[in-house]
Amino acid sequence: MISLDPPDFDNPDPLSEQWDTTPRRAGDALTAQSPVECVLFAVGRPRDCFIKAFPFEQV
Repeated sequence: MISLDPPDFDNPDPLSEQWDTTPRRAGDALTAQSPVECVLFAVGRPRDCFIKAFPFEQV
């Protein structure tokens, strides 16, 4: 089980060009792409790798 509690974020359409061009630097709003990439990373780990949570913070 993976628990995600991301704060508010911008949500560009994953099928649009904005998905790859939305700024993702410190100070920019968190994008939906960040939680998606974290989940894909987690499900790609071996079964013996335990990831309890991904804390998201706006920096």
